[in-house]
Amino acid sequence: MKFCPMCGMPQLKSGLTVCQFCNYKEKPIDELSKQEIYDLMASYEYKRIDDGVRIEAVKNIRDIALRGSVAIPHFVTEIAAGAFSHCKFLARIELPNGLRSIGEGAFTHCRDLFDVFIPVSVSYIGKGAFSDCYDLGVIRAEASAQPDGWDSEWLSDCSAKVEWSSTDED
Repeated sequence: MKFCPMCGMPQLKSGLTVCQFCNYKEKPIDELSKQEIYDLMASYEYKRIDDGVRIEAVKNIRDIALRGSVAIPHFVTEIAAGAFSHCKFLARIELPNGLRSIGEGAFTHCRDLFDVFIPVSVSYIGKGAFSDCYDLGVIRAEASAQPDGWDSEWLSDCSAKVEWSSTDED
């Protein structure tokens, strides 16, 4: 299931580029207006980097609590260390294809988090990225095995099982 990064509503078919609820249309970052970037990133502190955007932190944890499901915009390439830590009501996170890096402790203490799909583009995951995610039973990873760039303790204090070579199905 894919979620719209603008309104958070589920889209019926994975791969859609136009949301059927809010009409958000996925575009390359260079084609987004400043207002579109602001609207997509209103809940986050972010920094534009060489060839993408890094989410530095969640501005208002209440926004995440109200939505429950979060779709990271398609142009984000990095999630900083601790960016989503303590978002205790975050239940589902959709990571975009093209995401390269998940920082140390990025999702630590996200106690209601139960659904994560890690795209094959992620070449780095820091130590304890998903620590203390008590409801996380399974992490679906598109890679066939743990990439070399993932810290050996990326799942420390997390009992989730990793399903390798998964596909993001509806």
